[in-house]
Amino acid sequence: MPDQPAASFVPPKELKMFPCDRQLAIARFSPCGNFLAAGAFEGTVRRWSVVEKKKAPPAPAAAAAADIDLLDDAPKKAAPKNTKPAKAAKPPAEDSPVELVPLPHLTGCNGWVQNLAFHPKEKVLYVADTWGRLLATPYEGDAPKPLWENAAAHDGWIRRLAVSPDGQHLATCGRDQFVRIWTTAGKLVTEHRAPEDVFAVTFAPEGKLVAFADLKGRVTLWDFATQKPVREFDASVFHKLSRLQDVAGLRMLAFIDGGKSLLVGGCEPAGGGFLEGAPALLRFDVATGKPQSDWRFGAAKDGFVLDVAAHPGGYLILVTSGQPGNGKVMFLRLGEKEPFFTHTALANCHSVTLHPDAKRFAVVSMNKASAGNGRPKTADGSYPGNTSPVYLFEIPA
Repeated sequence: MPDQPAASFVPPKELKMFPCDRQLAIARFSPCGNFLAAGAFEGTVRRWSVVEKKKAPPAPAAAAAADIDLLDDAPKKAAPKNTKPAKAAKPPAEDSPVELVPLPHLTGCNGWVQNLAFHPKEKVLYVADTWGRLLATPYEGDAPKPLWENAAAHDGWIRRLAVSPDGQHLATCGRDQFVRIWTTAGKLVTEHRAPEDVFAVTFAPEGKLVAFADLKGRVTLWDFATQKPVREFDASVFHKLSRLQDVAGLRMLAFIDGGKSLLVGGCEPAGGGFLEGAPALLRFDVATGKPQSDWRFGAAKDGFVLDVAAHPGGYLILVTSGQPGNGKVMFLRLGEKEPFFTHTALANCHSVTLHPDAKRFAVVSMNKASAGNGRPKTADGSYPGNTSPVYLFEIPA
C-alpha cells in the first residue's frame, strides 16, 4: 500500500497481551501465518496457533496498490507537529478477534534458544541454541520429532541463524568466530573463520551471498560458493575498546529493497562494564558499500535495536531494549530522520515479527517488574525469574 500521509496516520491497535511463563528471545510467524514460534531461555520453543475468532466480510475488489520503494528518500510533506508522540490505541473492551492458542513446547535443545527460522516453503522450523546445537523439526502436531540435529554445529554459542529465501541453505554464526553454510538437510557446505566473534548473519535475497558482522563492526558480503569476500562495510561505530574490554554493540543485519540496501542495527556503546549506549541503525548501499543513512533512537539507557521488520507499506518496524523497563516500538521511513510513530508502553522489546498478511505484528517484551542480581526471595523462598509477554498489534488499513 502507499505511504500513509503523516497527518492521517492511525497508530497500531494493541489487540491483546499473551502471557508466557518464561523469558523469550525471538518470535516468528510461520509463512502460512497459522503459527507463532518463540525461542525460550529454558531450552524450548514455545508455539501458538493463530486463531481468527471472527472473520470480517469480504472487501470489494480494489485496484492493485502501487509498488513502494523504500529507497525513495524524497522528503515528505511536513505534517503539523505534535507535542506528544502517537500512542498505540488501547485494547478494545471486546475480545481480540485473534487468539494465540498455546501448543505443546518443542524440546531438544540444551541452552537458550535465541534463534529460530521457518523454511519458506516446507513445514519445517530450524532452531539453534547457545550450546552449539542446530536442529530441524516439523512445527505442526502435538509432539513432532526432529528431522535431523547436530549437537556440535558450533563450538558453543550460535549467535544467529538464517534460511536462504530459496529454502536451499542455512547460515549460522557464533562465538567460535565461524560462519557456516549448511544445506537445509543439515549437511555442511562450507565455512569461513572470521577474525573475531561473529554476531550476525543473513542471506541476500537471491540466496547466493551472505552478509556477516563481527565484534568490531566489520560487515562482510561473502560469496559462499567461491568462498571469497565481495565487499566490506564499516560499522565500527558498534564497537568500543573500553580499557581492556571489547564492547560489542552490533546485533542484527537485514537486507531490504530487494537487496539494494543493508541495515545494521544494535547499540553505539558509551562505555564498558555495565554496558549502556544509544540504539543505532545504519543503512548501506550494497552495490558500493557506502553509508546512506544512520539513526540514533534515544539516550544511553535505551540500549539496542534488536530486530527490524520491513512493512510493504514503505516503512520499517523496529524494537529496542535498554535498561530494565526501557523498550520502544517504532515505525520509521528511510527518507526521514525520526520515527513517525513511537510506542513506549512495553518493557524491553526483544523481537518483532510481521504476520504474512502485513495487517498484524507481534512483539516479544518483558515483564515490567523485571530485575536481575539482588532480586529478593518471595515469601515461599523462591527467586522469581523474568517472563516475556507477547503483544499482538493490528495495523489499521
